[in-house]
Amino acid sequence: MENYTLITGATGGLGRAFVDLLGQTSNLILTGTSEAKLKALASEVSEKYNSIKVLYKACDMSIEEDRKNLIDFIKQNGNVNYLVNNAGYIAEGDFLKHDDEEILKIIRVNCEGTIDITQKIIKARNVNEALNIITVASLAAYYPMPHMAIYASTKAMLKNFMIALAIELKDQNVFITTVCPSGIPTTEAMKDAIKAQGKAGKMTMCSPEKVAMLAVKGANKHKLVVVPKAVNKFVKGISKLISEKSLANIVGKIWKKSQSKRNF
Repeated sequence: MENYTLITGATGGLGRAFVDLLGQTSNLILTGTSEAKLKALASEVSEKYNSIKVLYKACDMSIEEDRKNLIDFIKQNGNVNYLVNNAGYIAEGDFLKHDDEEILKIIRVNCEGTIDITQKIIKARNVNEALNIITVASLAAYYPMPHMAIYASTKAMLKNFMIALAIELKDQNVFITTVCPSGIPTTEAMKDAIKAQGKAGKMTMCSPEKVAMLAVKGANKHKLVVVPKAVNKFVKGISKLISEKSLANIVGKIWKKSQSKRNF
């Protein structure tokens, strides 16, 4: 049975960067919510890297039945020995302005879906081979973030869970790396958000190609956490020196000001 790399959220900006990087050496299984986009991407990658196999299966990570179907598809076609948990859902703005559906969506995609897929892939793996897992969290995982509380909290949950799981499975040939980038200019909304943050946004942002490269490099060294760019490592370090209340006040003011510039 052939080995594959599974990349969730494969058609997004960061997902595509992982596809381009890992497709150079590995068979791929691509997943995302759009069947049409997956088909087009799979065709393009197959032509670019004609020595690998590229499969795809649409999956909404917030839907349990979709996740089960994805796992069944994988079992029918091969073994996953590399997993990139890249699928994510972002929701900005005041908590009370989000409707119930959006709140549940972000929790189900970022937390429930990612954890469920991770467990199923680990259980289905070939235990005689190493399984590498990269999970995309966020620099926001280190801060309580008023005006972006639900997103930051789901990423904090993911970071803490993956670090704990990495230690739990360290003697079982499973290696987990969590990458915590700041802003990535992959969509117009994200570019606007970075621009609204001024110099701080420009200093901390990182291209999807750089994030993917550093994540894979870190995973190859079995690092627990990768924080792209020195300035972001500094920002992460500050979170250990200031009280959570002070952090929340500072970050809340920054995000409120940033979102007001965008008429958010």
